[in-house]
Amino acid sequence: MIPTVTAVGSGSGLTAAIATGHVQPGVVWPAVTLAIAGMAYDVACRAMHRMRRM
Repeated sequence: MIPTVTAVGSGSGLTAAIATGHVQPGVVWPAVTLAIAGMAYDVACRAMHRMRRM
């Protein structure tokens, strides 16, 4: 499971890499998609665990 803090931190690092030109444009959207998917997975897991406790 990817913590939200890690995904957000990776996103800012990706932004810096894009701004400096170190990342090719073809890599940007897959990386953004993976970051968003990781955050969505984390939120879904937390919701499932909360439902089990009730």
